Amino acid sequence: MARLRRPDLRALGARLSMWAWLTFVWVLLWGTPDVGTIVAGLLVGLAVITLLPLPRVPVEGRLRVLSTARLVITVAFLIVRSSVNVSWLSIRPAAIPRAAVLKAPMRLKSDFTLALAVNTLNIVPGGLVVRVDPIGRFVYIHVLDVSSDGAVDRFYAQTAAIERLYIRAFERPEDWRPSAGHYSAPSEDYHHRTGRTGPDGDEGAAR
Repeated sequence: MARLRRPDLRALGARLSMWAWLTFVWVLLWGTPDVGTIVAGLLVGLAVITLLPLPRVPVEGRLRVLSTARLVITVAFLIVRSSVNVSWLSIRPAAIPRAAVLKAPMRLKSDFTLALAVNTLNIVPGGLVVRVDPIGRFVYIHVLDVSSDGAVDRFYAQTAAIERLYIRAFERPEDWRPSAGHYSAPSEDYHHRTGRTGPDGDEGAAR
């Protein structure tokens, strides 16, 4: 007698989360959170995830609710603080700050989590991700202000903080379970052995 397969609770949770998100977006679009709108959103969301499914993304970590809440609050704070800094740079009586593309490590194991982190970096004013190295796990970010060592250090500290928050929220070592087809990034000496230190093998574009 064939054994029944246990349902993949993590994948089921991901689909339910997507269903809830689609319903929430539907209600926002209509702007009226009444019973009819919510029911219609549930039906539309169910139709989307059933008839138009996205490629399945493996769920390899575990969502930590408190750490995720801390991530959201911290990113909101960074957005407000960076908005004030960029506004000041645009109106201050001084020369336009020097900009540059800097390279920063983003050693998140999951491509999905890495994509979330890249989107977070893009919504924080003052920087824009221009390239992602999915092999070496680096991001190249156009930074608005690199006119001083302090500004550069703040950029690296902020990027590292976002990386740590995503690890705590989604990729804690004790929760990590790689899927069968998971890609593992090379070791720390990857760039030294291959000479791949910049977007075109040139370290001059990155610090």
